[in-house]
Amino acid sequence: MIQIDDAGWGCLIGGVFIGVYRTETGEFRYGEIPVTCFQGIAFTRREYLGVGADIVQRLFTNLAVSKSEPVEVCTGYVLGGIREWLTDKGYEWHPTKITNPLQVLVETVLLQTLHGYGLRDVDYEILTQKQGLLFWKCLRWLKGGDIDATRALPEREALAKTGWASYRIWVENPYAVAKQKAAAFKAARQRARWER
Repeated sequence: MIQIDDAGWGCLIGGVFIGVYRTETGEFRYGEIPVTCFQGIAFTRREYLGVGADIVQRLFTNLAVSKSEPVEVCTGYVLGGIREWLTDKGYEWHPTKITNPLQVLVETVLLQTLHGYGLRDVDYEILTQKQGLLFWKCLRWLKGGDIDATRALPEREALAKTGWASYRIWVENPYAVAKQKAAAFKAARQRARWER
């Protein structure tokens, strides 16, 4: 059985890691959809979907995955291009919730990457169970330690998912103001969806 999972889609900092795991042997491989795919026009064009499929193709080649092996894929949106690629190439797959050990393995890769960037006060529990606190810590780090700053440090902004619709709200306002503006922005987007 081959399993595919991702880590990092909801994290403000860094790219998204795609992990592939063979359950019978414990073989684990991963690749990263770079953060540049979540910035500017690349994000608008959803280039991350194709890059994710390219990563899985490379990992499948590395693991010599045969089309007779069943594949389980996490249901996350960022894996949509991978699911399409699997179908196009004739793999038999189905969506599922991925748990241990693959989930822990790929999340640990993300955590180590964040630590490498300097986000050392993020631990596994914060990464996986406290999304609000993770966002706050990433935003504070992005702003150089001052959550109320009205700009990101340029060298750190290069590591941020700047394509997010609310990104500028969070970066260009003190935290309390950004929180209010982001809530209003989210509500307006939901109303627009309902009115369609």
